[in-house]
Amino acid sequence: MPGALNVLELVRNGSLSAEMASTLWAAMDDRCSFIVAAGPRQAGKSTTTEAILDFLPASVPRHDLTGDRAQMDALAASPDGGYLVVSEFSDHTPSYLRGEQVVQVFDTAERGFSIAGTLHADTPEEAFYELRSHGSIPDSQLERIGCLVFLGVRGWPENPVRWVSSIWQVEGVRHGAPRGRLLCRWDHAAGEFVWENSAVGLSASGALREERAARIRELADAGRTSREDLAALLAS
Repeated sequence: MPGALNVLELVRNGSLSAEMASTLWAAMDDRCSFIVAAGPRQAGKSTTTEAILDFLPASVPRHDLTGDRAQMDALAASPDGGYLVVSEFSDHTPSYLRGEQVVQVFDTAERGFSIAGTLHADTPEEAFYELRSHGSIPDSQLERIGCLVFLGVRGWPENPVRWVSSIWQVEGVRHGAPRGRLLCRWDHAAGEFVWENSAVGLSASGALREERAARIRELADAGRTSREDLAALLAS
């Protein structure tokens, strides 16, 4: 998405914290499947999705899905470990994926792909309800979604302010309902991001995630938020 804000810019403008960005970076290290969700429109779902995908090495393929069955069949026949990117799971416009197309995304992911997508929801339960509304998706496939990122927005459309309202890890799915682990959230009363639980099961150590957060914060605070700055950070 040319022109979209990158993660350093999002940290600088207060949409998320450096620690949250570092955690998402670690999730991408592990090729975690994720969903970015928001109840209201224009909350920045696509921008946030692209910022998270920026953490992937250039060697990791991405496949922007059109819903065309021939595209899905070709991917299933030649899995490459890349990401199946869904602009949105919904029937709001013809360009979004719905019904059997959503079922096929999860079937294809089992061949050796990760999933990145957006949808409208405010809670983990609502997010998985939306996915299940498109067809029969077994728990074993829903469990491929390892991370949920929820967004908030106010002042739209005149003067929108957007932020990451919470990040969750999905620790399991039973009868279509996720067991979520709340990692962090925006505390409106305190006016700050609050950590509730540490992320578990990530390959990147806690020390490495702290080091990355410090580097992200340093760059954001200094206004060094260009694509070149981000590329240098990821390469270091």
